[in-house]
Amino acid sequence: MNTEQEAVEENIPKVTYFDARGRAEVIRILLEETNTTYHERRISIEEWPELKSNFTFGQLPVYEEGSLLLNQSNAIYRYLGRKFDLYGDSMFEHVRCDIVQETFVDAQNTLGGFFWNPDFEKLRDEFEKSELPDLLLRMQGLFETNSENSGYWVGNRLSFVDIIAWHFLDYVRPFSLKTLCQFEQLCRFKELIEERPRISAYLNSDRRPKTMTVDLAPFGGTPETS
Repeated sequence: MNTEQEAVEENIPKVTYFDARGRAEVIRILLEETNTTYHERRISIEEWPELKSNFTFGQLPVYEEGSLLLNQSNAIYRYLGRKFDLYGDSMFEHVRCDIVQETFVDAQNTLGGFFWNPDFEKLRDEFEKSELPDLLLRMQGLFETNSENSGYWVGNRLSFVDIIAWHFLDYVRPFSLKTLCQFEQLCRFKELIEERPRISAYLNSDRRPKTMTVDLAPFGGTPETS
């Protein structure tokens, strides 16, 4: 490989995460949507204990691009939003992106945390019956406050928070599709994202991890729960 080729290779983004969708899925989809070449390193759960100390704060995902190294998932999402002009078109829209992102941080923590609850099976019916509908109702209420009425969460075009929102809803899907289907606006939004050609190609490709999370989780660690 010559010097020029090495320079190009050095600047190709690299995503390091487990062989699961998880917190890296938003990164992958943003790179896919923007037709960005990237490399992946997928770490098995078995090798993670030995490798963990090599990563800042012992956390994944890690995003590398040339000399840039980022290791906080939401910082990575915001960086890619800025890099690819997917952060709104005004100061107001920048702030709304931040609000939507933080709202979904809380929602994802609630849902993802429940999937890891040791009492998941015992609590599943009650969560599905009460907490999940309330959570989705709040999400739909925020969606409706986009005055552009464009089908997106911010302004009248795609932003990085649309991918974050889609990711959350895709976590709801295998858990309780019947509950998700009660929220027509959220379902239409989810379909809007999935119809984008590059995203659709990725979702139907072998490149996409088969599971939402690793197989240690009570839910989401198998293809049947993903």
